[in-house]
Amino acid sequence: MTKNKILLVGLLVSISINLFFVGGIAFRVANFQGERSGRPLPPNVGWVVRDLEESRRSELEPKLRESFAEIDPIRREMMSAQRQVNELMSAQPFDSNVLNTAFASLREANIRYQALSHEQTSEILQLLTEEERVSALEFIKRRGPRDGRDGFRGRDGGSGFRRDRGPDGQRPPPSPQPTDANQ
Repeated sequence: MTKNKILLVGLLVSISINLFFVGGIAFRVANFQGERSGRPLPPNVGWVVRDLEESRRSELEPKLRESFAEIDPIRREMMSAQRQVNELMSAQPFDSNVLNTAFASLREANIRYQALSHEQTSEILQLLTEEERVSALEFIKRRGPRDGRDGFRGRDGGSGFRRDRGPDGQRPPPSPQPTDANQ
């Protein structure tokens, strides 16, 4: 590769990475509704019944299994498309046309996944009582998970990205500041 081609590839990769991060920041700013806003929905519809009584969860389990079986192939397709995009971003020689095609495949799989996920959520919520739907809504509004699992915390429930939060997802009370009398 000539020096100009290497510089061009470096420039394209740099622009792509910058656009990715600028887009992410713009999305966060546009969708920021304060510290107490709801969390994104978890990756499957199991969250809807998480806080229900064991007997009620058992009653709804066949529908949840059916939903998972239906959405799992699309989820695997989406994850595969993401892996392909990741590989193409660092492929040599770099081909932006192939990468753009892979991005389009990822978008399409993501849209199909979201549409089916929303449809399944609606179907399961329809099977719940008003009180149970309120419980599901409270799960979304709650900042800290009851069972220690949270997408922003590591798989083991560790502190992850939110090191300033306690195990309940809330900020600890401020430490008392020393005053002149205490010094």
